[in-house]
Amino acid sequence: MRLPVCNFDLESDMLCTNCQARLERGELKHFDIEFSKWMLEKDKDYPSLSDLTLLRAARVGDKVVLVVKKRGKDLILAEETLVNNITEYFGEPIIVEGPVKLRRIVREFIHPANEVGVNSLYLPDGSKESIVMLRTEDRERISYTTDELRMIVSAAMGESVLFEFQEDRIKTEKEEEAPDEFDQRMEELGKRRY
Repeated sequence: MRLPVCNFDLESDMLCTNCQARLERGELKHFDIEFSKWMLEKDKDYPSLSDLTLLRAARVGDKVVLVVKKRGKDLILAEETLVNNITEYFGEPIIVEGPVKLRRIVREFIHPANEVGVNSLYLPDGSKESIVMLRTEDRERISYTTDELRMIVSAAMGESVLFEFQEDRIKTEKEEEAPDEFDQRMEELGKRRY
């Protein structure tokens, strides 16, 4: 079994310089370490998981997002007891096969709907944020809310991904176009003649 953290680090409760640097850069999270340690303890009970490669683990509310390499999803789901244990200790598992591509994972979670578009913003701190636009008429067809999608997909991607329906974007733009009440009052006061 391959985990996001070195097995020796998990057994010794001390991170090597490489894993420590990855943790400091944000590539590795504390939950990756916690979940990897738990999985390493389960390794003996589930020999079929020897071919599993876990890339990332993230807790999202009452769910746990696991990003695994190809065929890893089937390996985990084949072990019903393991899935029940994960659910009991960490929450309902959502297993995504990587390497994770944004459009592919978005389509997986919004199926049968399709996204309208994906825009990426590069923030001043060097981080990236993506915005996925969804069709308003697909709102009932998508089983997750935009907040749930944001949390799950962001956890799987390891970067911020926002979701918005077209109708919501139009409402926001109209609200921005509407004159501000303070500005209206100031304009009225400016027109008064003393």
